[in-house]
Amino acid sequence: MRLFGIGDTHLPSTRQKDMHRFGWTDHPLPLQRAWDERVRPEDAVIVAGDISWATRTTEVMEDLAWLDARPGRKVLVRGNHDYWWGDSASKLRKLLEPFRTLEGFLHNNAVVLGPWVIAGTRLWTAPEAPPMPGGEMGDEPIDAGYVERETRRLATSLEDARKKEQQSPTPLTRIVAVHFPPVYANERATAFSDPIEAFAPKVCVYGHLHAGGIAAGFTGERAGVRYVLASCDAAGFAPMLLDER
Repeated sequence: MRLFGIGDTHLPSTRQKDMHRFGWTDHPLPLQRAWDERVRPEDAVIVAGDISWATRTTEVMEDLAWLDARPGRKVLVRGNHDYWWGDSASKLRKLLEPFRTLEGFLHNNAVVLGPWVIAGTRLWTAPEAPPMPGGEMGDEPIDAGYVERETRRLATSLEDARKKEQQSPTPLTRIVAVHFPPVYANERATAFSDPIEAFAPKVCVYGHLHAGGIAAGFTGERAGVRYVLASCDAAGFAPMLLDER
């Protein structure tokens, strides 16, 4: 069984918002071809936020069906553009019920999928972030309130992962999945990187960064954690292999 990650699928929703102006030709067809070729039904895929341009649940159903049709068992993470997500875990669970391969989501919780326990949350732009390109696909401004809230949500998710580890009859491999970068290329510690590195996951996957902003994200190993940037254009429009068991 293999674990993949892909972020920022930016599916069009019923609003039919395309990505051509960002240079993503015929999106999401290249992603669909690569996903269907690379991922097997028994594999797992983390979708690391900015899933759809939908702004409400009535607009997102076709995009959820598109994800459900792709091979693999999926865990979803909320991105800053996922306005359809809402703030109720029970409503989100009901929304996802018809889609059998959308097996979990991170919303103040952790998910056990196969041999992995996956924790995380959306995060936000940390004060340590370097200047990045603006615009619709650029960075969100620093907001101390959002950073504090996401720090609490991350802590809740990590604690739930620890509890699920204790309840598991077999050892689980720790994975963290977020949307915003928890650490940047300048490698300055953030309110997010410290608890993630204390949790000691094998991999931390994130998205959010595009085009000229891709270089701003840290990738590689730090404090024993492998950081992977899996936004669609950074990943070459193909799910990235994170782990194999």
